[in-house]
Amino acid sequence: MSYKIKTPEEVQVMIAKKDVNFIDVRTPQERAYDGYIAGSSLIDIRSPDFDQELGALDKNETLILYCHAGNRSKTAAQKAIDAGFKDVCMIEGGIAEWESCGLPVEK
Repeated sequence: MSYKIKTPEEVQVMIAKKDVNFIDVRTPQERAYDGYIAGSSLIDIRSPDFDQELGALDKNETLILYCHAGNRSKTAAQKAIDAGFKDVCMIEGGIAEWESCGLPVEK
């Protein structure tokens, strides 16, 4: 099983239509300084508690991950698959691509 790569526009539709776990895997500092996508929660992939916090989420709900450009969310997506999540997606190009598409970011 593998994760799915979604465009920012596809993710925007997904988060508007159904309950999903929408997770920002960047650092708290990046989230505070660069902003975040509304509706997302923060679980820092660099935190020693990442696996535990991720594992506390419902593995049957769709999981959507993002970081700045996509590298950390790829790692997080693979960790989620390994942890037993059934439907894992990531934003292609991360929040940088989200913003370049003209989609809103909370500051």
